[in-house]
Amino acid sequence: MRVHLRKLKNKNGTVSLRLDTFMGYYIDENGQRKAQRIRETLPLKLVEQKDKPLQERNRSILDQAEKIRAEKERLLLQSGSYPFFDKNESKSDFYIFLDQYIKAQIKRHPSSKVTWQGLEKHLKNFKSKISFEDLNATFYQDFLSFLEKKALKSTGQSLQQKSINLYYSKFKRVLQHAAAKQKLKHAPRFPKLKSIDSQRYIVLNEEDIIKLNSTHCANHDVKNAFLFALHTGLNYLMIKDLCWKNIIREMDAWLLDIPDRNGRPYLYPLHQNAIALLGSPAPNPKLLFPRIRSKSENNIMLLKWAQKAQVQHTLTFNVAKYTFVQRSISEGMNVELIQQLLGHMKLKTTQNLIEKLGVKNPLLSDPLTTESKASFGKILTDKPKLIPKHKRIQLRNYSYTFPKINRS
Repeated sequence: MRVHLRKLKNKNGTVSLRLDTFMGYYIDENGQRKAQRIRETLPLKLVEQKDKPLQERNRSILDQAEKIRAEKERLLLQSGSYPFFDKNESKSDFYIFLDQYIKAQIKRHPSSKVTWQGLEKHLKNFKSKISFEDLNATFYQDFLSFLEKKALKSTGQSLQQKSINLYYSKFKRVLQHAAAKQKLKHAPRFPKLKSIDSQRYIVLNEEDIIKLNSTHCANHDVKNAFLFALHTGLNYLMIKDLCWKNIIREMDAWLLDIPDRNGRPYLYPLHQNAIALLGSPAPNPKLLFPRIRSKSENNIMLLKWAQKAQVQHTLTFNVAKYTFVQRSISEGMNVELIQQLLGHMKLKTTQNLIEKLGVKNPLLSDPLTTESKASFGKILTDKPKLIPKHKRIQLRNYSYTFPKINRS
């Protein structure tokens, strides 16, 4: 019985009757399982008297209240809105629920499709048939151990800790949703994931860049976008949204309009190798790289491209960014210009990245002088439609020149 009849004593000697309806459990913002109840006071009261007539009256009122309670419970069960745990529900197929949840998530966030499909694949490799009664603390720990020790990528390699944490966080979201829908008898308790203490920074060498440039990629825009990131240091999100309106052509110079995070306009002169990757705009152009995919799909495309080029690294757009920073600093590019291109709010963030890459540069050991800050700060704070000629020349002096690369 889930609708209870409660008795509450009043100060005037009477007893109020209240219906206490248990509406199942929910998971609060802290991940704690809490009960949800609806309380209704009936317009009926008992009188605490030992007189026989009053006792008969109390019994009659209690019978009436019990009928109200039973009728409410019956109506709730018939309506299907009574979210109580059904024992038969525990034997139902978990994968049916998972498939419906994944479809809803992909519809809301199409870019997450590859990640959700990867989770489903690893879960089915772990156990082909799962019912809700199988989901307990032991199952959660065993699945995490499977991801850490036995799960493999499509390339046959073991999963990195970052991927393990991503898949398991998705798995936790599914189970928390199942608990909110009263599919689980008990609120799930998950093991603690390993933290990613140190990040490995991959930097490509000259030979790797030449191999990649001369190797065909199934998606030409993904290849060009990656090589463009090697020349500019821009991250995936910035490159994905770049349009031809961001390219300003004046005389023989191509300027890239990339506003910083404070919304200030900033024009960066592109190198000839970067210009060659862009080619000529098509009729009614919009995006520079229209066929670039989601981050997860790009990573798969980059992985296959690297394998074809026999490059022994896992390629991401972050790898292109790290390579740009490492090579640019080695050639003496100004740190503040790199900060601008990477979109860092603070110069210290850029300096920390350079230190983690292990780049030795005497400019980093000495604090920036007041004169250099004043001269470069003026360039960053001015808001002209086009940078004046003398400032463009000054910026070109800081631009790193990559070796000549032929466009494939």
